[in-house]
Amino acid sequence: MKSESLFTGVEHIGIKALDMEKALQFYIEILGFKFLYRIKPGDVELAFLELGGTVVELVEVVDGQRFEDGVVNHLALRVSDIFKAVERLKEFEVELISAEPMTLGEGRYNFFFRGPSREKLELYQE
Repeated sequence: MKSESLFTGVEHIGIKALDMEKALQFYIEILGFKFLYRIKPGDVELAFLELGGTVVELVEVVDGQRFEDGVVNHLALRVSDIFKAVERLKEFEVELISAEPMTLGEGRYNFFFRGPSREKLELYQE
């Protein structure tokens, strides 16, 4: 019997924004994205937009940060159990960026790690 996969879909694509207001205006007014919500869970503000079922997370660039991971900052994967998914990554000796899942409030968590080409990936559970 096949067990249910921990990885259930793409949660969002994170794109760095040098100027959050200009980025929001561009994605909403020019490209037709729907504004979902904004949060500031730490030092940077995040804005979530949706178009055709795909969610884009605009990640504010602050204090002259560089695009170390490129303009497309990360791909977020939705998981059913973030703690089990992190254990699976550890079993395969995947490079971990985060020490442990971070709570985002309201039962949501995220966790960052690297793919085989050092791409930045995120696990997300709500």
